[in-house]
Amino acid sequence: MAGLLKFISFFTKYVTLWVIICAVFAYFFPEPLKPYGSWISYFLGIIMLSMGLSMSPNDFKLIFSRPKDVIIGVVTLYIFMPLVGLGIGTFLNLSPMLLVGFVLLGCCPTGTSSNVMTFLAKGDKALSVTISSISTIVAPFIMPVLLLFYVKQYVDIDAVGLFISIIQIIIIPIVLGLIVNKVCKKQMPVIQKIVPLFTVLALLGIILVVVALNVERLQTVALMAAVAMILYTVIGLIVGFSVSRLLRMPQAKGKAMTFVIGVQNTALAVTLGITYFDPLAAIPGAIGVVFTTVFCSFIASLWGNRTAEE
Repeated sequence: MAGLLKFISFFTKYVTLWVIICAVFAYFFPEPLKPYGSWISYFLGIIMLSMGLSMSPNDFKLIFSRPKDVIIGVVTLYIFMPLVGLGIGTFLNLSPMLLVGFVLLGCCPTGTSSNVMTFLAKGDKALSVTISSISTIVAPFIMPVLLLFYVKQYVDIDAVGLFISIIQIIIIPIVLGLIVNKVCKKQMPVIQKIVPLFTVLALLGIILVVVALNVERLQTVALMAAVAMILYTVIGLIVGFSVSRLLRMPQAKGKAMTFVIGVQNTALAVTLGITYFDPLAAIPGAIGVVFTTVFCSFIASLWGNRTAEE
């Protein structure tokens, strides 16, 4: 067991490296990976199950002790980020489906990796965990409404289907994880040490399959989509940071707010993009899986090191 835990620690420590390697491999050798497109939702389910296994009632205490901070984070996310996606898509004159993909990403809840970024930056991790948890739980109700409002002129929206899918691939795995957490309390210390391995493997699985499925499209729109993704991520981080400064939040809260707004559930955007729209609509999420992980972890590490020096 000690050897396994040591390997897990080593493997999960270099997530950014594995993400880049998998993206490059899938781009140059896509054919063996293309048949696994239907696995994407299962990979996302594993990530959400892992989230449920790592959650506890304590993650929701801040709703009652610091409701203002949590509400500000969730409301800022769902109000600003769809607008950022729509604004960038319009400004860069992206094709309709690529624009839909950025709006779809903007409508997604906070990604679980925002908690890691907040930790690296030495921010308020409790606030980050609570906001990411709440934004995920309310996603089935908010996302279909936002998409109907913003992109119905570009594509038909199956709001009921979206609602059901988000319940199936997000809420059910999280609830299952919470149940296991409750029932297997004695085993949880060991389980939670192993869970990160499956989370990273599922993330890498999504990257491999999504990049492989979109190689041809990436060759035609990669540059414009990459520019749009850089703008989207940077603006998202700026929005989160600016809101925290405007409301005079302490530095630790500001760091959490920065990443819960700027880091979203790109894997969900990929899954819903492929399932309900068009593979082109999944490209923003696909690029985001790689770029957001690399860029935001770099920013978080710099921020954290700077704080330690001060």
